[in-house]
Amino acid sequence: MYSLPTDLPPELALIQAQVGADDAARLEQAYRFAEAAHEGQTRDEGTPFIEHPVRVAAILWNELGRRGDIDLIIAALCHDTVEDSEHVDAELLESYFGPAIAGLVLDVTKQPAAPDLKAARDRAYLDKLPGLPLRSRLLKLADRIDNLRAVVHSTEPGKAWRYLTVSRAEFIPLALQTDQVAARLIVEACDALERHLEVQGELPGS
Repeated sequence: MYSLPTDLPPELALIQAQVGADDAARLEQAYRFAEAAHEGQTRDEGTPFIEHPVRVAAILWNELGRRGDIDLIIAALCHDTVEDSEHVDAELLESYFGPAIAGLVLDVTKQPAAPDLKAARDRAYLDKLPGLPLRSRLLKLADRIDNLRAVVHSTEPGKAWRYLTVSRAEFIPLALQTDQVAARLIVEACDALERHLEVQGELPGS
């Protein structure tokens, strides 16, 4: 039986307990890699960045039924490393985890863009999502589900409303074409966020 390190997040430790020794070791390696890539980074809600990819991995495993798809869970742990760490590129990621996992991460990675080109970059990114392979779409949807749940704690004015409007317009249709459970979770997260904004008086026109 794999001996679980005591300092891993409980969500990851629970996943490790359900897999064999080799896969448990791969999960630990991926967590350590992501932890190092995001060292010193915090989310705008003030929490350590690494907590987000761990939650995305847990959503895929526990809520989207991807138990046993270790490559996808590893990709979830590493999904922001290329985009958000200056120390990680596609070649480094592939050297650690192989082309399949690197491909999943790159599928959901936004390319760098100058400030005046970000809107066009984001539109092109959203347009490509429906054409991605199933596993890449599930990875992106799990990422969006966690962001919708966490954005209520954001200190950035207007961010929650932007997340809500984009999610209803872009991610609910994506989820409907991808997976019924993902669609339900996206809708539930949007509804909960809208109720929160209404209570806080932050809905436009409220």
